[in-house]
Amino acid sequence: MTPVPPTIAGIPAEHQPATGSAPRWPLVLYFHHVHPGVRHYTALSPDEFERGLEQVLERFDPYDPADLLADGGPRRPERPTVLVTFDDGYRDNTTHARDILDRLGVRAVFFVCTGMLGRRSPRPREDHLTYEECDRLAGEGHLIGAHTRTHPHLDRIPAADGRAQTRGSLDDIRERYGPGPARLFAYPYGGVPAEPHLPDDVLAFGTVRSPATPWTAHPQRIRRTYLPSGAADTWADLVLHWRTAWDGPTAPTAAGPS
Repeated sequence: MTPVPPTIAGIPAEHQPATGSAPRWPLVLYFHHVHPGVRHYTALSPDEFERGLEQVLERFDPYDPADLLADGGPRRPERPTVLVTFDDGYRDNTTHARDILDRLGVRAVFFVCTGMLGRRSPRPREDHLTYEECDRLAGEGHLIGAHTRTHPHLDRIPAADGRAQTRGSLDDIRERYGPGPARLFAYPYGGVPAEPHLPDDVLAFGTVRSPATPWTAHPQRIRRTYLPSGAADTWADLVLHWRTAWDGPTAPTAAGPS
């Protein structure tokens, strides 16, 4: 049986990170900032980010983002793997996170708000990547995906506006990076509208607000989870729980495809 998941103090029940992914599907982590001065529930300092990923990688191999774009749908791994993702497109993703990812042999998906790329600010929460910086990440094996144009709550705006935001950002990614990356999307705030306004072939990622179901069952409501900021003492238990849950409650002793 899967052990009782660890509960992180101070985090509401609906935002608890202990539920990872459906058994035998990649664990997907999401981050916003890797910066020493940002306070956010998915923002870590560079040292914390490196230590956290090292703990995850002790039990999970990196999932190659290119496998998301395989013919016939994303490849299901035969071993425990983790997919690292970033939301919004903040500049510290390249100034702080990029070298750490490279050092650990991890390639990630960067879900960017295409209408906000190029905005610069001394405030990290308002300082965004440029297209040229995204190009560099893409050239190094990372993927650039869509995250709307201006980061609205898609589940709170009129359907026509939501469609313009989702389709517009996918079109922006397609124009710059081709049809493959334009099949990847992440919902701002994890809010999935009743009608996602996405093409059928798009793989779409939520947050901990989405259920941990097989990707084949709900390919546009994929659950992601996170390493909670300010709770590094819980990460080892979280990682162990994610790894145990990956096998599933009735999984065979030897790892392998189901």
